[in-house]
Amino acid sequence: MAKPLRVLMVEDSEDDALLLLRVLKKSGFDPGAKRVQTAGQMEQALGDCAWDIILCDYNLPEFSGLDAIALLKKTSCDIPLIVVSGAIGEETAMECIHRGASDYLMKGNLTRLGLAVERELEKKELRARRKEDEAALRQSEEKYRTILESIEDGYYETDIAGRFTFFNSALCRIWGYPPEELRGLDYRVYMDEETARKVFAAHNRVYRTGMPGRLLEYDIFQKDQTRKTVQSTFTLMTDDNGNPSGFRGVIRDITELKQMEKERLESVNRLRKSLEATIHAMAVTVETRDPYTAGHQRRVADLAYAIAREMNLDENRIEGLRMASTIHDLGKISIPAEILTKPTKLTPIELEIVRTHAQSGYEILKDIDFPWPIARIVREHHERIDGSGYPQRLTENEILLESKIVMVADVVEAMASHRPYRPSLGVGPALAEIRQNRGKLYDAAIVDVCLKLFDDNRFSFAE
Repeated sequence: MAKPLRVLMVEDSEDDALLLLRVLKKSGFDPGAKRVQTAGQMEQALGDCAWDIILCDYNLPEFSGLDAIALLKKTSCDIPLIVVSGAIGEETAMECIHRGASDYLMKGNLTRLGLAVERELEKKELRARRKEDEAALRQSEEKYRTILESIEDGYYETDIAGRFTFFNSALCRIWGYPPEELRGLDYRVYMDEETARKVFAAHNRVYRTGMPGRLLEYDIFQKDQTRKTVQSTFTLMTDDNGNPSGFRGVIRDITELKQMEKERLESVNRLRKSLEATIHAMAVTVETRDPYTAGHQRRVADLAYAIAREMNLDENRIEGLRMASTIHDLGKISIPAEILTKPTKLTPIELEIVRTHAQSGYEILKDIDFPWPIARIVREHHERIDGSGYPQRLTENEILLESKIVMVADVVEAMASHRPYRPSLGVGPALAEIRQNRGKLYDAAIVDVCLKLFDDNRFSFAE
């Protein structure tokens, strides 16, 4: 099928125009043409840029090919213009090409006309595509830049040596340098030697492996020597041949977060110290009620702490266990002093009264918002894994591990210490008790750890 072709003909000879149209038809085109002879007519015809090609004679009575080329250049139209003349020298033809014509042909030899038009249409299409691609690229770059400039985090690109080659304004703000000073700045300028080695090692690892570097944290010095703590993630950049060309990454200023974390830890430490002081005050209160067992809670806490350490409990659980052990007999403040200090064996009724101290301690502590289950440990420290303990007659799987540890430590310390109604039985009988009832009354693993501590001479009760 013939290809539609919109032709603007700048030609004063109607016969020559018809000749050109016949040649185009023979070349496979279906031309629709308009003929103009003056600058005004051509300017009006170019008003909508609707033409695929311009065929322009060089010599017209009131107009020339050079004038037509100049008029076309004043517009934004991308229309190929081919000079077609009956009498034009080589020098004049080359001047037309230099001024902006796409090609030139002699009217006496139009065999090239179809090919020339085809070629110029292809070039025009390529230019249009390239223009669209460039517009899309500019739009993408503008969007990319807008995003980079709107984020709070710093974005950067460096060469292989670590010198900044591209960055957003957020990075300038974090570093405290103007763009002209930050560009090309060596990383060793704004960090100490130890940090520089750390940063180099991290980037070198990414260079060697190609794997991204994640959450690298380090300190920098701003231009005014203010210290900042930043967190970086970065990746390796490569050139068109796949060779490493530099690094790109995102930087976050975490200086305030680090300061807040420091203040939080200081606050936690203050609260912990206050809590320890409160626990200690509670322990002293119990001991003033029962002076004959002074130090019992502390020694139980020491042994429970040693057992938990040997069992590799995490630090938080060990801390809670130590706190609970220190006040495990808190409920004794509700028991009459004459029962606590009675120098003879307790009657069954008095024994039942003493046994209420585990529940009483729980009632005192249950509404305090400890970060550990202290109230529960206090209530369970006289339970036994076979369900024969008190106050709830819990069995093995119902009792906290921490409670089982305090249970063993309490039995050993109580038997090894003096009581108002009997002298100390000694550590040997105490260990014999837990060994004999290992797996029956007391948790087997905890008993084994306790026995090992004493057998290896790695624990003894302090005087």
